[in-house]
Amino acid sequence: MFRKLCVILSVLIVALTKMEAQKEVTIMFYNVENFFDTKDDPKTSDNDYLPFSELKWDEEKYTNKIKHIAQVIDSSVIGAALPDIIGFCEIENQQVLNDLVLKSQLKNRAYTALCTTGLDERGINVGLLYDKTNFEWIDTKELNATNPALGNYKTRNILFVTLKHKATQETIYLFVNHWPSRRDGEKETEPRRIHAAKVVKAKVDEVLKTNPLAKIIVMGDLNDYPTNTSVNTTLRAKENTNNAVLFNPFYQFHKKGQGTHAGREGWYVFDHIIVSKGLFMANKGLQFKSNNAYILKKDFLLFKNKRTGEEKPNRTFSSDNKYYNGYSDHLAVYIQLKF
Repeated sequence: MFRKLCVILSVLIVALTKMEAQKEVTIMFYNVENFFDTKDDPKTSDNDYLPFSELKWDEEKYTNKIKHIAQVIDSSVIGAALPDIIGFCEIENQQVLNDLVLKSQLKNRAYTALCTTGLDERGINVGLLYDKTNFEWIDTKELNATNPALGNYKTRNILFVTLKHKATQETIYLFVNHWPSRRDGEKETEPRRIHAAKVVKAKVDEVLKTNPLAKIIVMGDLNDYPTNTSVNTTLRAKENTNNAVLFNPFYQFHKKGQGTHAGREGWYVFDHIIVSKGLFMANKGLQFKSNNAYILKKDFLLFKNKRTGEEKPNRTFSSDNKYYNGYSDHLAVYIQLKF
């Protein structure tokens, strides 16, 4: 009798755990650092990531990259399932996302891949995985973030995806971004990021005009801090929810000196997940609480200098092309929505 009661109790615990898990939606963003396949695309300058290039980017290294990205995604939520939605940047094409799912533990979820086909000369794009068990696809658009008036550059398109959450029947609008880099100087390139922010803000305003409480998420490597003009002033993603339309929960990490990317001056937040008023003010359906934002900073993702104690993300390649077999030069970020 006791054994039978134990079995019944175990079944109830598992059922209750599943019910609780279903009351959360996890949304993640990850700059995976040059996730290329091994095939030559004649339309782009992907020559660095081919088997006979200086980097010797072959099937073994490609498979290692897949395993490492999957490991990061799998470790994002302790004791819970894989994320429901994952945004990516620095991916070559939709095929690398398909390979990521098919050749790893991600195949345990019913992920569907979406990807831009943007203007970046190296063929770098942004993409999205969503679990079609929990979300229904409605629409996908690409937004051009390049402004020819600002010089000779071509940046990644913005992926704008509309999904329906099946459990609540609510529409959710997602923007996946990878704004222009600072490689040519922070101030010199700032107008390019401000232009990208204007493109996103215009589309956000268009959605909000139809529904002021629309549930919107803007995620991405914005190559700017929460305090920079592009994020704080142009996009108007604010530090707190007081009178805000868009709220940036990663502002708190920036204030504490924490971050998603490391440079000479320490850690800084480049990777953001920003939520709209319809999520942080919601009293039903999908809801966001300000403490449910996280940077995935685990020991296995970090390179530690034994002499200085300095930590930074464990990269795939060093700046001088030495193969580290690491993960990425960025840390992943994620949020949890309740419903």
